[in-house]
Amino acid sequence: MTKDLFIKYLQGNCTEEEFDQILLWIREGSQSISGKGIVQEIWEEFEPEAGSVERLKYNRLLDKIHHQINIKQNSTPVVISKTPTPKRLLTILTRVAAILLLPVLLLLLYTNLSDKDRYASNLNELEVEAPAGSRMHIELGDGTKVWLNHGSKLKYPYRFDGENRKVFIIGEAYFEVAHNEKIPFIVGTNHLDVKATGTAFNVSAYPGDDAVETTLVEGKVILYEKKNNCEIKALSPGECLKFDVQKNRYSLESGNTLKYTAWKDGLLVFKNDNVEGIAKKLARWYNIDVEITDQKIKEYPFTATFSNETLPQVLELLSLATPVNYRLTFSKKLPDGSFSKQKVIIGLKTK
Repeated sequence: MTKDLFIKYLQGNCTEEEFDQILLWIREGSQSISGKGIVQEIWEEFEPEAGSVERLKYNRLLDKIHHQINIKQNSTPVVISKTPTPKRLLTILTRVAAILLLPVLLLLLYTNLSDKDRYASNLNELEVEAPAGSRMHIELGDGTKVWLNHGSKLKYPYRFDGENRKVFIIGEAYFEVAHNEKIPFIVGTNHLDVKATGTAFNVSAYPGDDAVETTLVEGKVILYEKKNNCEIKALSPGECLKFDVQKNRYSLESGNTLKYTAWKDGLLVFKNDNVEGIAKKLARWYNIDVEITDQKIKEYPFTATFSNETLPQVLELLSLATPVNYRLTFSKKLPDGSFSKQKVIIGLKTK
């Protein structure tokens, strides 16, 4: 990779072979010292008066964009219907990133980084979201592995520094924390903080749910209530703590971790779950709306494990095992050209 070829690429004059060479460099070589040197050399031609503050902003912004590309490459969407293959979609996304990344970066550097107040804050805060109907797996800067469940969002720093490694979750995530006794790993939610040093655990904190759930697979975690800033309990492996956010109290369950963690492996597990809870999980898993028309059926229990079953197959088994029936509605085209979600209406069977 040379400076002349890079400039040729920025001018849009690359051949197909040269473009492939640029793409390979963006993926594998642009993070190297020589790679950054090429971009910075061109940047200095645009803004020779850039000071040390601007250069620091430049490096952090470039790191952040590279990190977001890595997240895209580690995404693992769950395919519900026929769509382009993940491999093909990844190729498309990577090529789009290759086309847009560096010119946009240089434009940002040229037009904005001379403003010392702009981009000065939040450059170290990242956010990633698993869209409804999909899951995602990422690795944080300290080596911690995170799985995000459907419709979940994780906020975290690009680099951990300070006395702890703190992230924030909205939704559900499974963590395999890189061990570091001196710097604890903290998962924040709206109501609880979960503190660990090196362990595997699951946290479920979806907005609108009555409880925040923490399930410990191995190691040790300590839970703290945010409102009163006090310790609630230290969990042992195999325990699941459910904190009722309305009543401000918790319950404890043991020996059933698979029920709460199997989702990361693509399994949908119900074990004596009531119909109301099942409806919430199905809505997130299949990206649908669910309506329960009869309050009597909300507490009926249901036990089953699903892997690759379609939504109608799951609903059919539910109707066979419980006194409920269901009706699927089709998506409707909205005035803006988009489509509404498919809706499932669940009611009580009539004799």
